[in-house]
Amino acid sequence: MSRRTGGGARFLLGLGTALALLSAACGVPNDSQPREINAQNVPFGLLAPTGGATSTTAPAVFAPMSQVTIYLADVEGNLVPVQREVQAPGTVRKSLEVLLRGPTTEEADTLRTAITSTTKLLHISGPEDGLITVDLSHQLLDVTGRQQILALAQVVYTATSRRNVERVLFRVDGEPKEVPTGNGTLTASPLDRLSYSELIGN
Repeated sequence: MSRRTGGGARFLLGLGTALALLSAACGVPNDSQPREINAQNVPFGLLAPTGGATSTTAPAVFAPMSQVTIYLADVEGNLVPVQREVQAPGTVRKSLEVLLRGPTTEEADTLRTAITSTTKLLHISGPEDGLITVDLSHQLLDVTGRQQILALAQVVYTATSRRNVERVLFRVDGEPKEVPTGNGTLTASPLDRLSYSELIGN
């Protein structure tokens, strides 16, 4: 009985000694308190920030611009070409949309528009063989007389400033409509620049 007890004690003593020697061989210090490790001794990967993914800012993308010509009127009621910048490509639709906005604040002292601010561009078809059909809301015709002629001329000259457009056929609220030419003659036929040549100043 005593022999077995003595043998077990010797075995445990030997096991403890072996573990102590193994720990020393591995070079792991047995510190009683935490200590700071020099950053030079820390693997590079462990120094990288952790948590969420890093965010990157995409480079700014600038849309190319194109120049279009619209026609406003001077104080005497003559048509005046004005340049505008639109996002490329420059099209008839974009030209007319800019026209409907009228003169800028800087231009308002010398230029004006006969097109009412409530006029809306409803639809454009074409160009086909140089002809486009422009459908505008009825507010286009809220003005009368010379002002109505000027408003129509602004649309015609703005549309035909594009190289592939020669004539303009008007529709109002989706329906064909007779409109006056420069001399006051009503027509439902397509109109061109000659139809309003009287409004070009010298």
